[in-house]
Amino acid sequence: MSPVRRISSLKPVSIMNAEIRFRTRLETAWSGPRHMLGGFRLLLRPGVRGFMLIPLLGNVLFFSAATALAFYGLDSALDRWLPADIDWLRWLLFPILVVLLLAIAFFTFTLVANLILAPFNGLLSERVERDLTGQAARAPDETVAAAMLRSSRQALRRLGYIGIRLLGVFLLGLIPVAGVAALPLGVVLGGWLLAMEFADNPLGNWGWDFLRQRELMRRHRAGFIGFGLTAMGLSLVPIVNFAVIPAAVAGMTAYCLQLRAAQDAGAG
Repeated sequence: MSPVRRISSLKPVSIMNAEIRFRTRLETAWSGPRHMLGGFRLLLRPGVRGFMLIPLLGNVLFFSAATALAFYGLDSALDRWLPADIDWLRWLLFPILVVLLLAIAFFTFTLVANLILAPFNGLLSERVERDLTGQAARAPDETVAAAMLRSSRQALRRLGYIGIRLLGVFLLGLIPVAGVAALPLGVVLGGWLLAMEFADNPLGNWGWDFLRQRELMRRHRAGFIGFGLTAMGLSLVPIVNFAVIPAAVAGMTAYCLQLRAAQDAGAG
């Protein structure tokens, strides 16, 4: 190949830089879902299995309640509001509305379950970190009771943050025309809020306050949203959804450990 042809075949530097940035962003976005899926594998490690029992049982209870309420509520609503002469529509509407209600119910119950199970999820996250790194997550002088109390306080603070933003999306949905954006915005926001819930387990164990946690999440927004959306999707899969919360706690712990190691390497 002649030098002229070789030079002409080279890509401009701007295009190469754009490709590098695209691949980096793609890897960042995929990192979250990859760690969420990897959380199921972490639960099977010998040093972790015993600590997932309470979160797993709590998750089974909450998701069973969500499923029962969704089916019972929908069946009662159709009996009340669907006229008898068009009762045949029930077979068309029922599966569509079931999927919609289950998505809403599972998202809501995942948030509630993670808030209630926060102390136990914190202990599970600590055990995962110890198993992965061989080091304790919390300060040596902090007792288990103190760690559980700290997790509960952080959960209440996040509850206010979550409530305000969900209310904003709900009000947006009531506005004509603009309300069309409420559904996709609500889905993305749901993924962000779920990731925030799960991220508090390892980050709270490290003593990071709410503002510092949000700062880390903003720097890796795509990865955290991807993590939350993956958790949201898995919560709709029967049987698998029973283990979503403990798997998400484990996967998020591994994800935050990776981000902290990269941050420390960059600082060094």
